[in-house]
Amino acid sequence: MSPRIPYRYAFSFLIACVSALASLALHYGDLSARDNPRVSAACLECHADQAAALAATAHRSSGGAPDGPDARVACTDCHAGDQRHWEDDPNQYAMTNPSKLDATAGAQLCSACHQNAHQQNMRERNSHATNGVGCSACHSVHASAHPALLKEAESALCLRCHTNVAAQFARPFRHPVNDQIVKCSDCHMTLDQTRRQLSPNGTSVCMKCHAEFEGPFPYEHQATVDYSVEEGACISCHDPHGSYLPRMLKQPYEAPHFQLCTQCHSVPRHNSNSMHGRTWSGVACNDCHTDTHGSYVSRLFLSESLEGRGCFNVGCHKF
Repeated sequence: MSPRIPYRYAFSFLIACVSALASLALHYGDLSARDNPRVSAACLECHADQAAALAATAHRSSGGAPDGPDARVACTDCHAGDQRHWEDDPNQYAMTNPSKLDATAGAQLCSACHQNAHQQNMRERNSHATNGVGCSACHSVHASAHPALLKEAESALCLRCHTNVAAQFARPFRHPVNDQIVKCSDCHMTLDQTRRQLSPNGTSVCMKCHAEFEGPFPYEHQATVDYSVEEGACISCHDPHGSYLPRMLKQPYEAPHFQLCTQCHSVPRHNSNSMHGRTWSGVACNDCHTDTHGSYVSRLFLSESLEGRGCFNVGCHKF
């Protein structure tokens, strides 16, 4: 048999339980006063200036129920807080302002609805997020005349921060970003998987437009594949934003030093040996090695037109 509890202790225990339950009831009553229902109507009564702006964006309610579970988008989906903000004192019970959140918290909030590769990347290791640049730095939630609710035209928005790149787009050979033919996101938003920086790496980005160089080729130029030159691929030779050289090359491939090619290929007396003679001493590398991205016929990426010049008769060059 369990020992009996003296009445005086039982009474004290009962009083303690009642006090605890009362405290718990008050606590949950306080929580229910600070819950966060899906509400827009009450918000827009005071913030009438936002009502018309939101109507022209993807965050509009589309004429449906502004509040409750059937609301398409509710103000409190983003502006979390206390319903006493609109029922009692808005100054005392402030709502969350997403634009004041840090980059990580902002990405977490937006990802509640926007579950795409870009948004997931922002949450994981995006170069913008790691530098404290959040969603609201580029996107205007309440009003925008630009795609994806950008604050301004894409190229101007990007180049406002990336001023060094803006100077590269002023070079004579460049991607036509300033001409609105190519957008920054055409290259920097190609994310087939998350956990990657928002930056092109390898050939997949370039081949979206330059598919003729994709291959596969029986004879690959190692500089064009992902696993070579520290995964440099196309940008091992080409400057993706702009260059002073044709084809947006990083270095010249012409005489006298042929820097672009000789940074990887060192062929002693290649341009002045006894077979070539002085005729070929100043010829640019790609005059003979025409298929530098990859070849179907030559391991040296040589042009078939050289056969008529007798280049393959002496046994040095073979297809």
